[in-house]
Amino acid sequence: MSSSSRAAIFMPRSLYLVVALASFSLFTGCGNSSSSSNVVAPPSGSNNALLQGQYAFEFAGQNGGGFLTAIGSFTADGQGKITAGLEDVNNGTGVQSLTLTGTYAIGSDRRGTAFITTSAGQATWGFTMVNAAHALLIRFDNFVTASGSIDQQDPTAFTTAALQGKYVFGLSGLGLNVSNIGMAGAVTMDGAGNISTGVLDANDGGALVLNSPLTGTYTMASTGRGLATITSSFGTQNFVIYVVNSSDLKIVEADSLPVTSGEILKQVAAPFTNAVLNGNYVFTIGGQDNVLSALGVGGLFTADGAGHLPSATVDVNDGGVVTQGAAANGTYTVNSAGRGFASFGGIQLAFYPASNGTIQLVEIDANGVSTGTARAQLPGPFSLGTLSGSFATNFSGTNLISTGGEEDIAGQITSDGAGSVTGSLDVNNAGNLSQGIQLSNSSYMMSTNGRGTAQINLPSGSFAMQTYQAGPNTILLLEVDGNRVMTGILEK
Repeated sequence: MSSSSRAAIFMPRSLYLVVALASFSLFTGCGNSSSSSNVVAPPSGSNNALLQGQYAFEFAGQNGGGFLTAIGSFTADGQGKITAGLEDVNNGTGVQSLTLTGTYAIGSDRRGTAFITTSAGQATWGFTMVNAAHALLIRFDNFVTASGSIDQQDPTAFTTAALQGKYVFGLSGLGLNVSNIGMAGAVTMDGAGNISTGVLDANDGGALVLNSPLTGTYTMASTGRGLATITSSFGTQNFVIYVVNSSDLKIVEADSLPVTSGEILKQVAAPFTNAVLNGNYVFTIGGQDNVLSALGVGGLFTADGAGHLPSATVDVNDGGVVTQGAAANGTYTVNSAGRGFASFGGIQLAFYPASNGTIQLVEIDANGVSTGTARAQLPGPFSLGTLSGSFATNFSGTNLISTGGEEDIAGQITSDGAGSVTGSLDVNNAGNLSQGIQLSNSSYMMSTNGRGTAQINLPSGSFAMQTYQAGPNTILLLEVDGNRVMTGILEK
C-alpha cells in the first residue's frame, strides 16, 4: 500500500492526510523538540523485523499550536536501529534540513514506537505496521502532534530519469493568509528534469485559482531526495521530494508561505474522458469551513461514466454540527488533461484520478477549504462479515471539547466479522499522551452499500464513526458526534 493511504485530516497523513484545525498560528521552533521520549514505553520488540530496509516518511500537524509538516527517509536494520536518516521540516518559516538516527521497537500487535534523534533535537513516533512496506504514523510528543505514513522505498527509482510520465498530486497545509490551503493538479515529467503540460487548482483560504497552466523543473539525488519548482498563476513554489517508487513521491514545500505537503502519484491511463469515473466510490475530505470551523465530510457516490452522478450519500461534521445520510445527485466532467470537476450535495470539487485507484480531491467552492481522497469501491453487497480481521488505523482532526486543538490517533483494531471490535490505540490529544489504550464494548454495523457505523469506546471518551468500506482491506472513517471533527482510515 502506498502513501496514498494517508488519512484525510487531516489530515494528513493522511494524512495521509489535510489537517483539520480550528485555527492556525505560526511557531518558529524546529518542530522536533520533545520531552515525551522519557515517558513513552517501547513495545516488546518481538516484531522488529517488520521494519527493515530504506523507508520514506511524512507527517503534518501542529507544533506548539502552529502548523508543522515534514518528510524524510531512513534505514531500519530489522533489529531496532534507525540510521542514515534525512528529514526536511517546515513550520511556516522555510524548510529546515536535518540528519536523523534513532531506535525503534514493534510489538506483537504491530504497534511500534521510535525514539528519533535529529540534528535539531529529539522526537518520538508512534506507528502501526500495515505490512513490511507500509505503516501509519503519528508524532507522539508533548509539543508536537501530527499524522502521516511510512513507506518502503525502491532505490532503483532514485534518478531523475526514473520519474517519467503523467502524475497527479494533492497538497494541503498553511496558506498565504495563515489559514487552510488545498491544492491538486496534474503534471507531465519527462525524465530529464522538466515539468510540462501541467494544471493546478488551489483554494487558499477561499481565494481560488482554477485550472491554471503549470510548468516547472525537478532533480533527483542518489539518496532518493530531490527538488522541484512549479510555476502557475498561483505563483512559483519550491519543494523537496522523497521517492517511494517511480509511481509514488512524498513532497513538502520549501517556502515560508504557503507551506504545503502531500504526495505525487502516477496518473490513471489516458484517454481522459468522463469514462475515467465509472462505478461506486467512497470518499472523505477534511479541513475548515468558511468561518474557520473544523470540517469533515464523507460519503458514497456512483458515477455512470458519462458525466452523471445519479446517487450519492453525504455525511457532514461541521464544527460538531452533524448532518448524516443526505441523499444527493450531481454531475461531473473530465478534460483532456485528466482534470475533473464534480458537483453534488452542495460540494464542488476538482479531482485527479491516480493509477492506484485513488482520486485526489480539493474543494473549490465558497463553503470551505478541504482536501482528501476518493477510492473506487469493490463490488458488494457488504455486511458485518466483509469487515473482518486486524487493521492498522489512523484518525486525526480537531478535539472540540477538551483542548480545541489537534488530536492524532494510531493503533490496531480487530473486527470479529459479527459486529464487535477490540484493539489498542495510542492517542496524542494536543500533547496529552495516552499509550496502548484498550477498546471496551466497541461495535460496528455495516449496510449492503458499504456505508456503516462504528462506536469506538476508550476510557478517555468515545468516538461515533461513520464508515465507508472500499473493499476488504480499506475503510474510510468520519467522526459524527459533537466532540471532535476527525477523518481517518482502517487498512489491512
